[in-house]
Amino acid sequence: MKRRKITGEPFVICKGEDGALYSDNGQSLWRVVNEKKFQVPDCVTVICDRAFYKCSPLRRVSLPKSLKVIGNEVFWHCRKLQSVKLPLNLVAIGEYAFNYCWSIETMLLPSSVTEIGRSAFSFCMALTRINITKGVTVIRDFTFYWCVALTDVSVPKSVRKIERFAFSGCKAMKSIYIPNSVRTIGEGVFKFCESLERIEIPKGTLDKFSKLLPDDRDKLVEIDINR
Repeated sequence: MKRRKITGEPFVICKGEDGALYSDNGQSLWRVVNEKKFQVPDCVTVICDRAFYKCSPLRRVSLPKSLKVIGNEVFWHCRKLQSVKLPLNLVAIGEYAFNYCWSIETMLLPSSVTEIGRSAFSFCMALTRINITKGVTVIRDFTFYWCVALTDVSVPKSVRKIERFAFSGCKAMKSIYIPNSVRTIGEGVFKFCESLERIEIPKGTLDKFSKLLPDDRDKLVEIDINR
């Protein structure tokens, strides 16, 4: 893809034929404005912070296999965005990356993802299903805050810590399984989860999780299952 230099040193930003802004080597996507659909070029490895910030017409984006990092607030307030297929080599999703993406219903994270930033999916009001990959060790503050339609989410054995209000406001969630690997749970993790009836935990861990979830003791259910 041809690019035209529009700034000088020390930060060289070029404008591509598609109208978007890129780094000089084309590996970083800086900014896209007012596109209904957009295909990120194959050479891009990083989508920089706020690249699609408040891109209100955006409905669909295609991401390349080369992509490894989605920065902070990349798709913030892209309320019409419906389709995002994350590539297999993606490693990190930044803070508030998909915040207020009201139209996304499902999200499939590739196994390569090891970092999900705080509030990455908060206020994704239509999101019903998402997987947390086995490389993730921390579910950060407000990650799924006010995902009111979320019903299907699983916590993998790699997770050691669930931070504050991570699932708060997930009003449609009826049950969730928490593995024994979890050692720390922050405040208000399941606050405003009005439909939550069962927090499934491994057999023999009731005392442990009663201390970690003092406000949800009555929902704890031990299950004998190899997860």
